Amino acid sequence: MVESTPHEKQDVTLNATIALVDRLENCVNAHQIYTRRPDTYPFDIVAGEMLAKAFSICRAAILLIQCGYPDEAFGLCRSLYECSTYLRYITRDSEKRDELSRKFIRFGETSKALWFNLQSSNSTLTEGQKEANNRYKDENSIPADSSVSFRDWHEVLQLIRSVSHDPHPIDAPDSTQTLRDKLRAIAYTDSSYYVHCSQPGLNSHSFDWKEAIQIKHPYTPST
Repeated sequence: MVESTPHEKQDVTLNATIALVDRLENCVNAHQIYTRRPDTYPFDIVAGEMLAKAFSICRAAILLIQCGYPDEAFGLCRSLYECSTYLRYITRDSEKRDELSRKFIRFGETSKALWFNLQSSNSTLTEGQKEANNRYKDENSIPADSSVSFRDWHEVLQLIRSVSHDPHPIDAPDSTQTLRDKLRAIAYTDSSYYVHCSQPGLNSHSFDWKEAIQIKHPYTPST
């Protein structure tokens, strides 16, 4: 019996993942889900954006793996876990769902305060440009305090930990606190090492003390 190589095993797993993503994507598209008025049903917009973003992240991670960058793909998957956690937080209390959705959407505007603050210090702006900037800020209620750009939209301490740890109304019957904590450890905590480039995320690029530093080309699967 010929034993499969690690790369061949990876290809089998990757192909199964691609097939799953394809099936899920086709299922979503086949249902033809339409969003309703955002002023009345803000969650429709958030859910639709998150869903589309999740598939985009999946496709990007798959491409990274196919091109020989599994570490970078793993780091990117942290964003996929964040998408699911934000939706979990917004939907765990149906009475607060729209309020939290509006808060999430609103951060898209308030987060621009930093850039308007930086731009206002640009001495090359004409009076017309300054007036246009101020008009946009007023129309979109962008705060003068740029520090809001550095705050999380949810303003909850350790949101990822608490939301992933606590149960949700539509959790599967076999979803336990221990299982959820393990999932967070892999999908968020461990993947964060590859996002922030701490030592665990650099192990694939380590060198022996006698070895010259060389930029190595990634493994590229044969086509």
